[in-house]
Amino acid sequence: MFEQIIDEFSFDHPTNKGYGKSKKLRQLSSGDPQFATIERLFIKGWKHPKKLRPKIQGIFKVLAPETTISPYLRYRESVTASPALRNRTKNPANEQYLFHGTNRYCRLVEDGNRLRLCSLSKCHLCSILRDSFDVSRCGSKHKFRRFGTGIYTSTCSSKADDYTLNGDESSSLRVLLVNRVVVGNPHKRQHNATELTEPPSGYHSVIGKPGGDLNYEETVIYNNDAIRPAFLIVYGDTPLSETKSKVRTVLKNLFKTPLAA
Repeated sequence: MFEQIIDEFSFDHPTNKGYGKSKKLRQLSSGDPQFATIERLFIKGWKHPKKLRPKIQGIFKVLAPETTISPYLRYRESVTASPALRNRTKNPANEQYLFHGTNRYCRLVEDGNRLRLCSLSKCHLCSILRDSFDVSRCGSKHKFRRFGTGIYTSTCSSKADDYTLNGDESSSLRVLLVNRVVVGNPHKRQHNATELTEPPSGYHSVIGKPGGDLNYEETVIYNNDAIRPAFLIVYGDTPLSETKSKVRTVLKNLFKTPLAA
């Protein structure tokens, strides 16, 4: 029997008081232990030797209603009962934090106060933050699907960065999703399998290992309830405070009126 719990990413959790449907992002302070954890994963995962690693400017925790989180928790619980994972005592569902890069057509998190999700249908970032992932949208941006129709993530932050896109040309920062992913019992491959629509029997995901057709790792899941966005990393060369100041300067020059502090 599934026991309902208050998840730490839920609006109902005591630490998330004041957050809700119109306020889903909680900025973490640099002294927060979770900030340090996500920063460490980002740095460790930046593996492309010719890509200069950018500086993290902010990390936000992605909050959601219980109705969104509960299906994920139920799926995670069901995976722990898999025969292949029977002997796992630590992290029994093999849940991992994995990166995903996507497009952003608004200026969400471009400064410290711009935290409301946009309603643009082409802004995949806000769509994911609002409703989580949808495997049916696989291929809507990139037609090549190395391991078939699934949701693609990676431990490699620099690889996920390749898939980010700022549709708003005034954006000076980039964003990357860090997701909770139930990896379960993974089927590991080094060569393409573009026909897949689910993992092989007895497995819960597919992990592409470097070598063969891949240079960097990627993890693919095929069930919408195997993944939920957890954190949003804002990174680049311009601090959020400077970005905010530039926006204010542009508005001041545009309207020729002073702005309130």
